[in-house]
Amino acid sequence: MEDTRVRQQGMASWLMQRVSGIFLTYALAVHLWTVHYVNADRLTWEVVAGRLQDGAYWAIYYSLFVPAVVYHAMNGLWGIVLDYDPSCVWRRVWCVVLWGAGLALVVTGYFGLKPLMG
Repeated sequence: MEDTRVRQQGMASWLMQRVSGIFLTYALAVHLWTVHYVNADRLTWEVVAGRLQDGAYWAIYYSLFVPAVVYHAMNGLWGIVLDYDPSCVWRRVWCVVLWGAGLALVVTGYFGLKPLMG
C-alpha cells in the first residue's frame, strides 16, 4: 500500500513538472516578447505599473507566473535531492527547506508585485 502511494506522488510530481514547464514556455515567451519588442525602447517602472493597472490580464498573468516558476524550480531541486537517495531524516529536512524557500519566494514575489498593481 505504501509503495502505491509513493508511486502516485511521484507520478503527480512528474506530471506537474511537465505541466508547469509547458505553461512556463508560454509565459516566458509572452514576458520576453513584451519586454524586448513591445516595450523595448520605453520599459520603465511606470510602464510596468501601468500595464498591471490597466486590466486583470497582467495581474492574473504574473499571479500565475510567479508560483509556476517557483514550483518548477523547487520540484526540479526535489528531483535532484531524490537522485541522491537521502535517508528518511535528510529527505524530510530537504522537503522542509524546499517548501520554506518556495513559500518565501512566492510571498516575496507577490509583495514585489503588489505596489505595482495599485
